[in-house]
Amino acid sequence: MSPTRIIVLAVGVLVLVGVVLFFSGGFLFFAFRNSYEIKGGKVFYHAAGIGLSEVLGADAETFRELRRGARGYAEDKHGIYFHEQRLPGADRDSFEVLRETSYWSKDQDTVFYGASALPGVDAERFRLLSAYYGTDGVAVYGVGRRMEGVDVATFELVGQDGAMAKDKNASYRLEERGRMVSGEFISDAEAAEDSQ
Repeated sequence: MSPTRIIVLAVGVLVLVGVVLFFSGGFLFFAFRNSYEIKGGKVFYHAAGIGLSEVLGADAETFRELRRGARGYAEDKHGIYFHEQRLPGADRDSFEVLRETSYWSKDQDTVFYGASALPGVDAERFRLLSAYYGTDGVAVYGVGRRMEGVDVATFELVGQDGAMAKDKNASYRLEERGRMVSGEFISDAEAAEDSQ
């Protein structure tokens, strides 16, 4: 086989591979993204890689996604939605997504993590510390849960991604309490298991 023929075949194979990757990449992007879809007068939420779930009670005519990239928040004339669930008692006029790269949101009275309302949080004073942590000055919340035993005054983030934190008493990974040993986080639960 001549060198010219080998080059032509190689270029043809590369073009074919490029076309396949281009079209499959578009399919994969669609199949593994979160989005809403309206079909037959019903609203559906497309969970990445899982499929469609109907957003029960949603009004297809007034339904709209809140900002692109806002992690699955939407609204209609009935209220605010996170994925396929309506947020309990959310006030549409004061509702805001606190950070597009997190599940935190709030209205004038309530702080939400995903579709869950967090009881006892002062929504007016609540602020995000990272995509994972927030505080109202009284308590610290990690991925939507009140973190018990945290010293609010000394709580601070550790590292670049905002998932690790510490206070004067302990270290934290998301909502887990523990300690750092030789640069590795050991949760209290792991330490208890190891001591048995």
